[in-house]
Amino acid sequence: MKNIPILNAENQLIPANKVLIPDAHWWIDYIDNNRLLHPQVSPKLAKLAGSLSLLRDVIEIPKNVQPPDENQSNEWCIKWQNTLNSTKFVDSLQRLIFHYHDSELEIDINWLKTAKVIPANQINVDLVLQDKSLVASSIPGVYYFDADQRIFYITTSYSRSIMLCYLAEVINSQLGNFSLDNLLPLASIIDDEPENISVLLDELRIRSFHNQENVDSSPDSTDTKNSNNQIYWGAF
Repeated sequence: MKNIPILNAENQLIPANKVLIPDAHWWIDYIDNNRLLHPQVSPKLAKLAGSLSLLRDVIEIPKNVQPPDENQSNEWCIKWQNTLNSTKFVDSLQRLIFHYHDSELEIDINWLKTAKVIPANQINVDLVLQDKSLVASSIPGVYYFDADQRIFYITTSYSRSIMLCYLAEVINSQLGNFSLDNLLPLASIIDDEPENISVLLDELRIRSFHNQENVDSSPDSTDTKNSNNQIYWGAF
């Protein structure tokens, strides 16, 4: 069933691997309709036929980054960078990964201790597929990570919360198979002081590592430990 002809948004039958499932609505206006799946065709069917996901299979390649004109976003980014660079943040991110994936296998995220967070007035990106074929050129982006320089670039906003969400998303994108389904705890620890993070995760009922729980366990802490072991499905 792979790569059978499938209907695109221009009512044309073309090979399925040439059609993208439009599951990233913020990019649709920048992409030729010939590349998009017809709205009446099931995305599940298209995926089985060989179509790729606009959200998951398209890569952003940065083309241009413009620095910000104002200082407020710089101050926010400096604060967040200081938190990211702390050992307490790295340890707490490992704890979040354990909580959501039930795995004590530590991934290498110590590079966060030297990472930078830099705001940008505008980020233009090219959208490409794994085979380097171009999907769209020089479109607005909201963040990207320069792996060589270990720099997180995030687009400025009047809203601190929006920029914080961008930063949480781009950090999460670097966790690979250990990415988090719920980004609220991650955003919360990014925006807090390093010395407060452990208590914050306790209040959000994020589990501790088993070895830490065993060390902390005592007759007086049984109720607290049981509470922290409950699965936390969301903080909203």
